[in-house]
Amino acid sequence: RAVPAACHAYLSLEAKNVALVEQRIVEGTVTGDLFELPAGAVQIALGANYREVEFDFRPDSGLQPGLVAGFNGQLPVSGTLDWFDIFGEIYVPILANLPGIESLSITGGYRTSDNSQSGPAESWKVTGDWTVTDWLRFRAGIQTSIRAPNIAELFAPQVPNFPNIGAANDPCNTSGAIATHPIYGRNGPNGAAVQAICAFQSAAAGGPAFVQTFGQAQALAGGNPNLTPETADSWSAGFVMNSPFNTGGFLDSLYLSMDYWSIEMENVIAAVGALTIIQRCDNRDGANPAHDPLHRGCQISQRDAGDGRVVNLLTLARNQAFTNTSGVDIVLGFGFDLGSMGSLDFNTVTTWVVRFETSTSVNDPTFDFVGSIGSGTGSATPEWRTTINATWAMDALTIGATARWIDEMVHANSVTGAGAGTGVPDKWYFDLRGSYDLTSNLTLRAGVNNVADTQPPLYAPNVQANTDPSTYDVLGRRFFVGFNLRM
Repeated sequence: RAVPAACHAYLSLEAKNVALVEQRIVEGTVTGDLFELPAGAVQIALGANYREVEFDFRPDSGLQPGLVAGFNGQLPVSGTLDWFDIFGEIYVPILANLPGIESLSITGGYRTSDNSQSGPAESWKVTGDWTVTDWLRFRAGIQTSIRAPNIAELFAPQVPNFPNIGAANDPCNTSGAIATHPIYGRNGPNGAAVQAICAFQSAAAGGPAFVQTFGQAQALAGGNPNLTPETADSWSAGFVMNSPFNTGGFLDSLYLSMDYWSIEMENVIAAVGALTIIQRCDNRDGANPAHDPLHRGCQISQRDAGDGRVVNLLTLARNQAFTNTSGVDIVLGFGFDLGSMGSLDFNTVTTWVVRFETSTSVNDPTFDFVGSIGSGTGSATPEWRTTINATWAMDALTIGATARWIDEMVHANSVTGAGAGTGVPDKWYFDLRGSYDLTSNLTLRAGVNNVADTQPPLYAPNVQANTDPSTYDVLGRRFFVGFNLRM
C-alpha cells in the first residue's frame, strides 16, 4: 500500500552536513648551483615551510541525534594542527656522455618536521638515475617517511556505532559451527575457559544454552588523542623505456615503465575490527593464552547482563604493529597519428600487489591480505587493478574514455579464520569525458562517470551499508560540466 504524500513528507528528512577545511601555508626556498663536476653542476635546494590546517565538521540537527534511519548520531568535530618543516635536497651528477652512460646521478633529501600534536620527526631519501640511451633509463630509491595522525583520527568525537559482527560468530554461543572451534568454542577443547570468560562478562552469555541473537555490537568509535605518527621505510627500483623505433608508425610512440616497490610501515594507525576484538578475548590469534577475563583485550568490550549482547565495545583507532606491502606498477602506452582526423592515444596503468602482510600487535600473528576485503572502510586489497585510457584529439576537440577494473576479492575473515564472510566479484567502471577549447584561454569540459550505472558489490560482514565506498562507486551514473579559465 502506497504511503500518503502527507505522511511521507512528515517522515522524510533532508539531512545535510558541512565540512570546512582551511589551510594556510608559508614557504620559502633557495635554489642554486654549488660547484661544477665533469658531469655537470651540483645543485642544492633549501627551504622552510609552515602549515596550519583547521577542520570544522557541522552535522545538522537531524544527523546529530541520529534521527536519519541507517545513520548513527554524528557530533561536530573541529580542531587545528600546524607543522614547521625545514628541508633540503642535493643533486649530484656523477657521469655523463660515456658509452652506455648518457647520464648517471644521485639525489639526496632530508626533512625535519615539528608537529603541534606529535612533536618533531625526521625523514630522508636517496635516489639514483641511470640513463643508458635516449630510450632506456633505470631508476631506484630508498627513503624513510612519516605520517602524523590527522584531525579526525585525533579528535573526532567518540560516538555510538553498531558494527556488524554476525550473531553466529560469537564465541559464547553454545551451538552452531563456532561452538566447536578448537580455540575459542564453547564445546571445543578450551570450552570451560571460554565459558568462564563469558560468565564473567555476563551471566546470560555464560548460560548453558546461550545463543547470540544480535547481529550487531554496541560500540564506540571516534578519535584517539594518544595516537603517534606512522613511520615507513621503503625502496623501489625500475626502468622507463621509450620506443627505439623510427618507422613512422604507432611503434614510434610506444613507452613502457615498470617499478617494483616495497614499503614497511610501523605504528600503523588503524582500528581493530569489532569481531576480532570479541574473539581475541577468548584467545583468537593467541591473544589471550591464559584465557584471563581481566586481560587487556577483554577490557575493551562488555556484555549486557540481561541478554549477553556485546556492548561498550571500543573500536578506536590505535597505533598497531606493522604492515609490509610490496608490488609492481606497470605503465604501457602507444598512439596513432590519424592525419587530418587527429590523433588517438592509449595507455594502461596496472598495479599488482604481491604482498600485504599486517599484524595488529607484536603478539599477534601476521596475515597476508592480498586479494581480500575486510569489514572496515579502506580495507580492500585487490591483487590486480587496472585503468585503461583512450583519448582522441583533433584541433580544439578532445574526447576520452576510461575503463577501471578491480579484481575479485575474498572476505578477510577467510584469511584470518574469524568466521563466515562473503567476498566480492571483479568490477568494471566506464567513464566518458570531453573538452573543447573555445578560446586560447577558455576550455569547456563535460562528461559522464560510471556510464553503465554499475552498482557496488554487497558483502558481509561490513559496517558501511554492506559495501566499501572507498573502493567502489556508490553514487552511480552522474554527469558533470565545467570550464577552465587560464589567465
